[in-house]
Amino acid sequence: MTGAAQERGIPSLRSSSGVEVALAAVLLALAGVSWLLSGVLGMPEMRMGLLTGMGSAEMAGGPAPFALFLGVWVVMMAAMMLPAITPFTIGVFRLVRARRRRGVLPPLTLGYLLVWTAAGVVAWAVLRGFDAIGHSGAASVRVGAVVLLVAGAYEFSPLKRWCLVRCRSPLALVVRHGDAVVGGRLGALRVGVHHGGYCLGCCWALMVVLLAVGVMNLLWMAVLAAVIAIEKVSPRAEIVSSALGAVLIGAGVLLLIAPGLLAPMV
Repeated sequence: MTGAAQERGIPSLRSSSGVEVALAAVLLALAGVSWLLSGVLGMPEMRMGLLTGMGSAEMAGGPAPFALFLGVWVVMMAAMMLPAITPFTIGVFRLVRARRRRGVLPPLTLGYLLVWTAAGVVAWAVLRGFDAIGHSGAASVRVGAVVLLVAGAYEFSPLKRWCLVRCRSPLALVVRHGDAVVGGRLGALRVGVHHGGYCLGCCWALMVVLLAVGVMNLLWMAVLAAVIAIEKVSPRAEIVSSALGAVLIGAGVLLLIAPGLLAPMV
């Protein structure tokens, strides 16, 4: 682990206790289970989107499909995000252990997932909008291209950089909200919401891209999860974001000019 990573509060593997290693293993195991559930629960129509085709099936409306989507969305977020927040959780664990507090990690994680659950409500609305556009032909490819352009431009925005600095620095959040964490479960819940908010600020545009390529497409889920993790642990996170933004903008421009590259497939 580099000195820069330790300054951000990312625990060193060499300094981790057996309990911390076990906690990390539990979080990663939960992520693994979530990946398996994502593959099992995802409906076929959720694996394709504007840029990958929907076939003849579309998402049905109504409370039941919405509840199913939201449940699958939360499972998917757990699969993609739990590995990335493991260092932060270990940092908080060290703090609460030093102050002899117990039972704050579950509400901390719950607060994080609540933010992404709320984001799932917005994601459902976006997905329904994509359904209204249709998932075949040049028009859908052009809409998908605009999604890529917006997501790419956001990678260069000050808001993205501001959120990324805070999301990838567990130490800063622990120092700022340490008293709230050890103050009780409600305080830990609020800190989880704070951290989830920063993470959402970093990743919301990539989640819209995921909606455009297939919200439950395991391949694209894995690609985006890897990008998110690299952004959080790399000492050159800004370079990673810039490279990602350039790729997204380049792909968006290409598809906007030549939608026929994908139109025959969708």
